[in-house]
Amino acid sequence: MRIRILSAMFLLWLSGCALIQPEQVAAKPELMPIAQPLGPARRIVQQINAVWADRQESLLAVLELDAKHIAMAGLSNDGLSLFNLAYDGNTVVSDKSPLLPESLNPEFIISDLQLVYWPIAELQKKLPAGWRLEEVDKKRFLTIRGKKQVEVNYLSPDPVWPKAVELVNFQYNYRLNIKTISYDLIPE
Repeated sequence: MRIRILSAMFLLWLSGCALIQPEQVAAKPELMPIAQPLGPARRIVQQINAVWADRQESLLAVLELDAKHIAMAGLSNDGLSLFNLAYDGNTVVSDKSPLLPESLNPEFIISDLQLVYWPIAELQKKLPAGWRLEEVDKKRFLTIRGKKQVEVNYLSPDPVWPKAVELVNFQYNYRLNIKTISYDLIPE
């Protein structure tokens, strides 16, 4: 039972802003539009730590990316499957552990992933009016109608795939610390 509770708590973090409490946001949460998948084909394993004001959780994420799809599996540190999601450029399909809240929104997970790792020019093409994404000195800033919403700090920059990154979401009050454990190109 303790493992299930711990697994559920760590999934809450991965959902990031998908776990918005009704009292935090009265309107529908604003989601950064999801960009198209990008190559090359690769498999990435990451340790993700999520921090809120009152708790901290961690999980392992296994990503498979190519020019046609994004697939992600979230695992507890004990290896329990928490969720799986896939995006083909048009539709997000997901399944998740019944221990996870209904509010877990896979689009937010993909949006955070892309905000950190996609080329800024690709993301800027998708932004709605009033949204601005810029990159300055190893940092990215997303603002909506002049208010800073998200800051991405590249702690270990790498032109191919940054190995250590911190994402701070001011709008939904969470912080993700992402450490890449492995990055492998895979045959297409």
